[in-house]
Amino acid sequence: MSEFLGYERADGSVGIRNHVVILSTAPYANDTVQRAADIVDDAIPLTHPLGRCQTKPDVFQTYRTLLGYATHPNTYGAVVVAHAGEIVDGDELAADVADTGRPSASVNIHREKGVMNALDATVDAAQEMVQDASAQRRVPADMSELIFGINCATSDTTSGLCQHKATAGAVWRLIDDHGGRGVFAETPEFFGGEHDLADRAVSDEVREKILDRVEYWDERLQATGYDVRGAQPTPDNMDGGLTTIEEKSLGALVKSGSGPIQDLIDYSEKIPADPGMYIMDTPGHGAESVTGIGAGGAHFMVISTGQGHTLSNAVMPTIKITGNPHSRERVPEETDVDVSEALVGDRDVEWATDQLWNEVTDVADGKQTLSEVLGESQFAIHRIGPST
Repeated sequence: MSEFLGYERADGSVGIRNHVVILSTAPYANDTVQRAADIVDDAIPLTHPLGRCQTKPDVFQTYRTLLGYATHPNTYGAVVVAHAGEIVDGDELAADVADTGRPSASVNIHREKGVMNALDATVDAAQEMVQDASAQRRVPADMSELIFGINCATSDTTSGLCQHKATAGAVWRLIDDHGGRGVFAETPEFFGGEHDLADRAVSDEVREKILDRVEYWDERLQATGYDVRGAQPTPDNMDGGLTTIEEKSLGALVKSGSGPIQDLIDYSEKIPADPGMYIMDTPGHGAESVTGIGAGGAHFMVISTGQGHTLSNAVMPTIKITGNPHSRERVPEETDVDVSEALVGDRDVEWATDQLWNEVTDVADGKQTLSEVLGESQFAIHRIGPST
């Protein structure tokens, strides 16, 4: 398979979904966003607690993340809802969305003279976009357009031995065979394995970026006066047999394979256009990490889990894969691919890779993941500093 059926965008990107998003610029617009999404079928609400009283680095990161979702390849159009005069400016955000050729609308609760009027305006705009989006048809697109996101969730001893290997096999199949892109993250989970990872960098500059960013995270965490080893591995990691952050890190890096690393990019930064594997600098916190990768433009996410997990994203479909034979028993309604036969049965890693690859191509062509069917999603923007 060298093609998938996707939705063409005016900015040249191609999506595997055709969503309309309604997003808030500050928490005081969250209820209006949620109510509008409850009324308009197929509209996705993106709400969060940020966008007010933040320092400039956090304002920039919040804005970049929201813009990343409003202009994601899987997004048809966006309705931006603001409360009043916010530091994340709703009109500016909507204008930046329109610059990509997507339909956009800006609603301001103060300007509309109250939440009921704002709700009416939001519903009207979203309803029109959803109807227009439903008329767009999929067209053949080359697999090289796809960006494959990778994340861990509730890792255990099976992760590095089985499902991470299948994930690595599938992402490198996209990169090597089709000229696509991959991105993985969770920088604090490189601790203990950062030098092996840096050795895969395509240049000395990229190598130093990797090592410097790991050192930055170490210093940032130690500055809290709290040893990161008190938070990593997590209790569920330890229940699954992982004992140290180094052990967890070495297992986590398996999912990235062994090929060259093209670059390290900032949280929620747009993933570069050149083919290959990239690192996005994110925390190990799953919801924040996945949110950042989605903002960067990954079409879909493979979440490699040991103990089972509900971590999902509404705009970027998430495929859950496990090699733990007990994981599907814990969260059967969210385990898309079970490759445990490669660990406890008579199958091998190549078979496991094939199972995941088949699911990836089906999802790219429109098959819904289990979390999509259930409407499961989490949206959490990572913050850099304190509120002001």
